[in-house]
Amino acid sequence: MSLLFTLTCFGVVNGLLIGAYRLLKPKRKVPDLYLGGLLLALSIRIGKSVLYVFTENVDLLILQIGLSACLLIGPFYYLFVKSVRLKQKRTERKDRIFLLSLLVAIVSIGFIFAYRQFPAIWNGYIVFGIYAVWSVCMLLGIAQYIKVLRQSGFSIKGMSREQHYLTVITIAILSITITYQIALFGVFTYIWGAIIFSLVLYYIIGSILLSSGNFTVQMKNRELKDEDQLLERLLHHMQTTRPYMRSDLKLEDLAMALSINRQTLSQLLNKHYTHGFTQFLREYRINEAKKLIALRPELSMEGVGSESGFRSNSAFYEAFKKIENCTPAEYRRELKKASLA
Repeated sequence: MSLLFTLTCFGVVNGLLIGAYRLLKPKRKVPDLYLGGLLLALSIRIGKSVLYVFTENVDLLILQIGLSACLLIGPFYYLFVKSVRLKQKRTERKDRIFLLSLLVAIVSIGFIFAYRQFPAIWNGYIVFGIYAVWSVCMLLGIAQYIKVLRQSGFSIKGMSREQHYLTVITIAILSITITYQIALFGVFTYIWGAIIFSLVLYYIIGSILLSSGNFTVQMKNRELKDEDQLLERLLHHMQTTRPYMRSDLKLEDLAMALSINRQTLSQLLNKHYTHGFTQFLREYRINEAKKLIALRPELSMEGVGSESGFRSNSAFYEAFKKIENCTPAEYRRELKKASLA
């Protein structure tokens, strides 16, 4: 128990520190602001859970503060993901009003119906109202997250580093939300939320330290320098060295070959291709497959897919049909008909 208490306490403390830094750091961006608020709200709520589980006779004011923080978790998550997707450079007025309204509501209710005097009301209408707002905003945030994932074509390989961290954060927040919602009915203990939060926080911090990265989901929209020349270099490299033939080709590999950073290449591809790196790679591989079908009739469809750079036959068929609106076998039959005509 002492180890579990230490683990969760450090998670809460680190969450508070990182959240405060996100909010107060100079030249902070909009996603930083909302991520900081999210971490603070989570840390306060989870800190309440830790005290409740490991401490006897917790002051009811602490319980009230912890429950009040729940009201902001869903909204901050939604606004965070939305700001990432839209690459917001400033907060929107309607979002500020929304957050301010929630703060005024929870403070007003806290003064009028203090937990110490009205525990029954808190454990009834107020808590269920808070959890309803939390859940609805989480669903809205996940809808925004799905739109972000479309940039990678819903492929793990096509994800940028920023999308990867956003995915980890989303899974963590969703897991914590489900855990607390179920715990409300006495199925789980609240400590599971604290454990998930702490482990995910340590994972993200460790990943950043190992990669010498910066703790932020950065969807920068900086203007590309020498964009036309860079695109020409990229296309020339793809045509001459054909790196797409490697089934394990990653965005980092392509960026390294061009001697540019990963983010610049990702921005270039996202600008010129609807689904960024994933679509770019898929189109080259399908074009290669079409050449193989035409020039090497002895190859099976599985062989065509493999030599074109696809990891599996199913991935090959799915990509081919999506781009050409027919299966590889149908494409081969149409070529034969055309040659006999």
